[in-house]
Amino acid sequence: MATADGTGSRRRPEFRKGRPTLTRERIARAALEILGESGPAEMTMRAVAARLDVSPRALYNYVADRRDLLREIVAVCQSDRPQPRLDADHWQDSLRTYCRDLRAWYRAHPGMTALARAEDLTPFTSTDLLRPDDTLVGFFLDLGLSPQDAYRAWSITVLQVSGFAEMWDAWHDRPATGADPAAWTGVPPDPGAGELPHLRRVVAETAYEPPDALFESVLAMLVAGVDAMR
Repeated sequence: MATADGTGSRRRPEFRKGRPTLTRERIARAALEILGESGPAEMTMRAVAARLDVSPRALYNYVADRRDLLREIVAVCQSDRPQPRLDADHWQDSLRTYCRDLRAWYRAHPGMTALARAEDLTPFTSTDLLRPDDTLVGFFLDLGLSPQDAYRAWSITVLQVSGFAEMWDAWHDRPATGADPAAWTGVPPDPGAGELPHLRRVVAETAYEPPDALFESVLAMLVAGVDAMR
């Protein structure tokens, strides 16, 4: 008897007629590709079917509807999320390592923050999805932070990492056609005489920093902030 994800007592072949066999996970990952490229509005069942080179009707053998697809997308992202390996005795290095892993996770699933704003994903949130956050809060408590400061440190860590990935990394990972991220300074090409003097000065007197180098500066400031709370 077939199960909800199209599997049964016998293992389905990975390929059929030269094409990958459909599964709930494969459908969800195709949807994630569209999400990262075009945003939530373009992540339709028809678009997912086209990406997989099947008819929209074929998808409904595996997912009941778009809400069911969202459920599987959250499950796939959850399975990919890194688990914190935090050590209070070496807290600075382990916090940096986890933040790098978390940044890589956000970069691998671009658009999920936008999807969470556009759709109500709360019904699909599970204990497993939140367990890394619980571990991170426990880590901050073990460092001697009060519950209030542990909450602040957790929130700021997630905001710093997700914001960097969703904005700065996204600009470099998926630049607009014809754009050169390395040439972007944040200052208009011709702001006018006397305008934006401080921005113009730092642009003129500093060298371009690739995202990885800039993220290390973010981590240095984060670690310094947590240390101050201690």
